[in-house]
Amino acid sequence: MKKIMLAAFALFVFSQCTEEEIGPTQQEAAPTEAVTLNTEATGSMTISGIFTTYEEIKDCKTCTFVVPADLAVVDGKELGLKAGSVICLDKAIKYGDVEFINLVGTEANPIRIGTSTIN
Repeated sequence: MKKIMLAAFALFVFSQCTEEEIGPTQQEAAPTEAVTLNTEATGSMTISGIFTTYEEIKDCKTCTFVVPADLAVVDGKELGLKAGSVICLDKAIKYGDVEFINLVGTEANPIRIGTSTIN
C-alpha cells in the first residue's frame, strides 16, 4: 500500500503543469533593426524598423509620404504606413536629424526610404 501511495504521489507531482505551461503564451515581437546613416539629405538619419531599406527613389510618383522640412520624427504607425510604402526626402531640402520609427515592412514588400527630386 505504501508503494502504491508513493507511486501515485510521484505520478501526481511529475504530471503537474508549470505556471508557464498554463498561462497564455505571448509571441515575441519581430526584432527591429536600428541603423544610423549620414546622408547628403540629412544631418543624420536613424531608422528603426524591420524590412526597411534606404535607396535613391527615381520616380517621385511612387512616394507614399514626403517628409516635410521641419519634421524630426517620422512615425510609421502614426502615419499609417504599411508594407511597401515609399518614404521620400526631397533632394532640394537640407533636413536636420531625422528619426524613422515604427516602420514595419515585409521581406516581399519592404518599406523604402530614399531621396528624390520632388516636383
